[in-house]
Amino acid sequence: MTSPIQPTQAEKSAADRAQTFLDWTKVNSTALSIGAAVIVVAAIGFWFYGRNQQIKETNAQRALLNAKQSLTSNNLQLAQTDLKAVYDRYGSTEAGVEAAMLLAQLSYDAGKPQDGISMLEKAAGSGAASRVEPTIRSLQGDGYAQMGKLGEAAKQYQAAAAATPFALEKAYFQAKAARAFQAAGDTAQARQLWTALAEDPTSSAVSEARVRLGELTAAPAKP
Repeated sequence: MTSPIQPTQAEKSAADRAQTFLDWTKVNSTALSIGAAVIVVAAIGFWFYGRNQQIKETNAQRALLNAKQSLTSNNLQLAQTDLKAVYDRYGSTEAGVEAAMLLAQLSYDAGKPQDGISMLEKAAGSGAASRVEPTIRSLQGDGYAQMGKLGEAAKQYQAAAAATPFALEKAYFQAKAARAFQAAGDTAQARQLWTALAEDPTSSAVSEARVRLGELTAAPAKP
């Protein structure tokens, strides 16, 4: 008669671990069910949030398009009202931020640069504004330049240059900063920026930088 095959120690350990796991699952089945339910609810909530944001962006873009039509027809008063409505309702969206930038430009055109700057400062606090930070900074610089605050304008242009990852755009903003510094009489800052631009063969402002450096060399420094 053949004796039964006895399980090895490793097999006994594996069986014990399996039984322990089964016992643990039985004891904690309620907790596991709750955990699974939480994960499902979180996934559904995330999906609804994303879907709502998508709908919100679509509605905001549609409202912005309507406001732009008022702008195109040169009905500035209606355009301003429509753009403000877009920003007030959808300020956290990309369309809302764009509406704020258009409102700022309308304020500049109306000779109210401080109103435009204030609008841009409000819009800059939105998460959606991070993608267009260079443009917002540059527009703020334009507002300060319109107010005659050229030094502050130059700083905003420098911030715009620092915020963009694109070389051509960076050179464009740096050139704006250099012009503002030069107009403000800060020849040291202007020369530093123009020199950097002139020495960069890939810069789109090489030609202007060389001309401006020539002007700075020829003209006596302001006290």
